[in-house]
Amino acid sequence: MIQILLFFCYSFLGWCCECVYCSIPAKKFINRGFLEGPYCPIYGVGALLVISLLLPYKQHPVTLFIAGTILVTTLEYITSWLMEIMFHTRWWDYSNYRFNINGRVCLLNAILFGIMALVVCYGIHPIVLDLLQKLTYTQQWIIGSLLSIGFLADLVTTTFALLRKNADFRAVETSIHTLRTLFKQANIFPQEEPLSQTIQRILDSTDADEILLAHIQELRNKIQLFRSHQKHTVKRLKKAFPHHRENRKEIFERISQVLDEHRK
Repeated sequence: MIQILLFFCYSFLGWCCECVYCSIPAKKFINRGFLEGPYCPIYGVGALLVISLLLPYKQHPVTLFIAGTILVTTLEYITSWLMEIMFHTRWWDYSNYRFNINGRVCLLNAILFGIMALVVCYGIHPIVLDLLQKLTYTQQWIIGSLLSIGFLADLVTTTFALLRKNADFRAVETSIHTLRTLFKQANIFPQEEPLSQTIQRILDSTDADEILLAHIQELRNKIQLFRSHQKHTVKRLKKAFPHHRENRKEIFERISQVLDEHRK
């Protein structure tokens, strides 16, 4: 249970560092966390890896620094890669930094991670471990269990919200391509007219083709559903990661462009 409590302690400390680092330039508080609660799991995992694997090298600070740099940087790269696969979003991008690898990690952060590894091993960890060991076994289990339940609920809620967003996006995009194909095959309008204008004209027409109108209405319904699902979690993450980059442009900004490709 000590390991679980250490995870939450370092996740909280990492969250504090991230919030301070991002809130000061923005001149307002930013909950700089992927999850709702006050923790950044990547810091908790990173700290546990450093403690578990590198404490034996405490008498060799240079070795500890180099190993910490490599270990935590690797963790950041893997985390970025996995999150992009799951959520189709690049949550952070260091492409503008010198000596970066695919924009996922950069030399500056790697050096900072090495310094943090030294700070944890020589300064923070002895204090945190001493405080946690003062708790009774029962207290450790109660606190650890409550934190774990809250964390898992937070993780499931956030993950579900983002996966639902991706599913809605794909449904809207599929409808767009279907509608584009139908309009192209229908040949009921001048080819020089942008399709986005044609859609509006058909919507206003009482003699419009019923099949096309049905697909247009289906697309509109899916867009409304997509909008209704953009609730607290997605909005919060946009504030927490203002520079995040989705692999696909926002659906509402690209509909006309995608539709108008029927002329090509």
